[in-house]
Amino acid sequence: MKVAINTCTHGGYAHYRGTKLTAEAFFRDAAEAGYDGVELGGGERFLGTPTQCLRRLAKCGLAVAAYDTSVTYNPHQPNTRAYQADIRYGQAVGATVLMTCGGFMYWHRRNTYPGDYDLFADNLGRATDYAARHGMTLAFHPHCGSIVETAAETRQMLRRLPELKLCVDIAHLEAAGEDARRYCRQFRRQIVYTHIKDFSHRHNSFIELGRGDGKLDVAACVGELARAKYDGWLTVELDRGEKEFRRVGLTALESARRCRRYLRTKCGV
Repeated sequence: MKVAINTCTHGGYAHYRGTKLTAEAFFRDAAEAGYDGVELGGGERFLGTPTQCLRRLAKCGLAVAAYDTSVTYNPHQPNTRAYQADIRYGQAVGATVLMTCGGFMYWHRRNTYPGDYDLFADNLGRATDYAARHGMTLAFHPHCGSIVETAAETRQMLRRLPELKLCVDIAHLEAAGEDARRYCRQFRRQIVYTHIKDFSHRHNSFIELGRGDGKLDVAACVGELARAKYDGWLTVELDRGEKEFRRVGLTALESARRCRRYLRTKCGV
């Protein structure tokens, strides 16, 4: 397994500090902290042209782990144009995995009905097909606050999209009350990408690997993936708000280093 990082910690930290994150600074920190690759997103506005992006990645010795986008619960045309543009950019930089969140309902309800899953599956299926036509596998990310948080809700989607592939995020599963290790075992055939971080129930916050205070066993989850012959990316993705940056007291680079060290010493990757 190879280890990557995405921009969540760096982007959040820059916002907290009142500064602007650049792709060059993010790539430099990722390489300095010992990562093999990065999850990309933001298009030309953040990354520059595909040629510029690839040149900057090569300079830092980094590979492209995935490209990220989102798909709305319903077929919202501006979102369709946005995710299609992301897919085209991802193809241009050589990404083969499209990490995709979605299924967030605008009115923030959590009581769902079969029709909700029908609507979302239809829209997500179109994105999956568009990605496939551009040489990319869509990896859907069950996410807190969406209509797919749990194993049962994942199965709702798989009944409608039997070929759907997954991005497993072990900390989102922990936050939703799921057994992340069992989830990795149950959906081992669908998992093609991962997000790795820890979770603090005390602070209701995502946190650096090894600093969680719940039942999540990161090393055991990585072990489940290894036993399933998973050979994709383990991507550190740590999203949190300004209050948490102040409480934790780590810079983005310090956080990245801490997570990389944990994966090396506790998980053997």
